Amino acid sequence: MGFVMDRFLKFLLGTFCALAISFVCGCVLFYLFTKMNPLDGGLIFKMTDVSTKAFSLGSIPNIGLFYLFLNRENYFSARGVIFSFILIAFYIIFS
Repeated sequence: MGFVMDRFLKFLLGTFCALAISFVCGCVLFYLFTKMNPLDGGLIFKMTDVSTKAFSLGSIPNIGLFYLFLNRENYFSARGVIFSFILIAFYIIFS
C-alpha cells in the first residue's frame, strides 16, 4: 500500500509543481501583455482571451521541469507534468 501511495504522491508533486510554474509564468506574461495586475480580483480568469495565451506560453518552462524529473529518474512526477499539460489544454480549449 505504501508503494502505491508513494507513486501517487510523486504524481501529484509533478502535477502541482507544473501547474504552479505555469500559473506564475502566465501571471508574469499577463502583466507584460496588459500592464495590469493579474491577481487583482481574479482578473486573469475574467479576461480569458489574454489569459489563455498567457497560460499557453507560461507552460513552456514545464518542459524543463519534465526533463529535470526524467534526469532524476522520477518518472511518476514526469507523468504529473504531462497531466498538467492536459489540464492546461482543457482550460485553453473550454474557456
